[in-house]
Amino acid sequence: MPHIEAASLAPTILIVEDSRAIYGELKQFIESELAYSVDIVTTFDEAEEYFRHGEHDIFLAIVDLHLPGSPNGEIVDRVRKEGVPVLVFTSDISSETRERMQSKGIIDYIVKDSQAPKNIVEYISRLGRNQAIQVLVVEDSDSFCKFLCGLLEKQMFQVTGVGDGLTAKELLVQPNDFAMVIIDYALPGMDGLELTKAIRETYTKKEMTIMGLSSIDDPMLSVQFIKNGANDFIAKPFEIEEFYCRVNHDVEMMDIMRAFRKADKVKNQFLGMAAHDLRSPINGIQGMSEMLLADVFGPLNKEQREMLDFIHEANTHMNHLVNDLLDISVIESGKLHLLKAEGNLEEMIAQHLRIHSFAATKKTISIKHYFQGIEPFVFDQRRVGQVIDNLMTNAIKFSPHRSQVEVYVTRENNDVRVCVRDYGKGVPAGEEKLLFQSFQKTSVSPTAGESSTGLGLPIVKKIVEAHGGTVWVESEYEQGATFCFSLPVRNN
Repeated sequence: MPHIEAASLAPTILIVEDSRAIYGELKQFIESELAYSVDIVTTFDEAEEYFRHGEHDIFLAIVDLHLPGSPNGEIVDRVRKEGVPVLVFTSDISSETRERMQSKGIIDYIVKDSQAPKNIVEYISRLGRNQAIQVLVVEDSDSFCKFLCGLLEKQMFQVTGVGDGLTAKELLVQPNDFAMVIIDYALPGMDGLELTKAIRETYTKKEMTIMGLSSIDDPMLSVQFIKNGANDFIAKPFEIEEFYCRVNHDVEMMDIMRAFRKADKVKNQFLGMAAHDLRSPINGIQGMSEMLLADVFGPLNKEQREMLDFIHEANTHMNHLVNDLLDISVIESGKLHLLKAEGNLEEMIAQHLRIHSFAATKKTISIKHYFQGIEPFVFDQRRVGQVIDNLMTNAIKFSPHRSQVEVYVTRENNDVRVCVRDYGKGVPAGEEKLLFQSFQKTSVSPTAGESSTGLGLPIVKKIVEAHGGTVWVESEYEQGATFCFSLPVRNN
């Protein structure tokens, strides 16, 4: 008798397998990892009885080819007769068997081995996610377009097919939910490379995946597709299994990127809310501690003043951290809006250097600047001032007492380059990659025990890149470090 689970709202996975050990392991894997109920039939006759008694909400049937009553895979025809998608599960996958099963309209096949239960669970999970994914097929051959759409529908995608690039472009400039576009090269009006390039003007690789397709025997065509913005390329004719593997791998990467962006968005929202909530009590502590230190409520003894100095310093550090958290949450959420206006960069830098001279004097550090007389150009003065502040704070923080910090401003072709050089320890080899990552620090400690949030340089990088510039570091360990950034002036 078939093993039928009690009525459930969850869709069903039907396992057609006569080995108790195999179907038992599959059932355990599926029910522990996925939200599906599992029914089991072990013979052809049981399958007949199963389908005769009532309707079943079957998501997928996992079918062994050889079981009692089905010596030559007749069970596949019986299950397909009910309109149920079939994933063949067998150790016999010869060329003849493979072609015969594909002609019956199966989804795919999984080979029986030690990894099979895990592979089946991953495949089922992928098919479930595919149901929410829209794919656009751009192919001028009506028969091949239908063939591609049929393959994708077997993989449970939502599929739209069009016959030319201009129609596809019109679809994509409107609000849409396409996650993947499969583009043939030879299209009327606009070829596949032109369409790929046009899509990339609106959608990044993180937002939409593109697969190029062609029957033209040109080894450079795949390169041209990739260089014009495609994620992948497959040549016609292709093996169906390769097509499935490539498509599912591409959308899997898209899923991972979307999940990452979603998690990053939640993180930035949390950081922003936390920072806003912390600001009020921090400002209150700041104001009260300053009033106490100013003897507003009466004179303090030495021990009380030392304790209040400690509270005030710790609160100041916390205030800097909150400001950095707000900045990084705004920047990483894509909400950084530059307010550009024409300004004199060197005059702005000179003003900020005067502010940093107080901190430098405490460590007997001299600040030297070397300006070239840069003409005014357009930039966000507040945000670039923030870049200077972060670089100067770092330079002073990691400089030894009685040393020097140098600031250079030069014109390099169509860019203005700003460099801040210190004579501290520099950056240890292999740790350069940590510098511009949020909440990361190198192994080098500030020279006077100053605190660090690990957010200053990531903020610098994001602000500079928002201007269309670049940021980098030049350092030889024990010889100091030079942090540089460039701002474009060619478009101003």
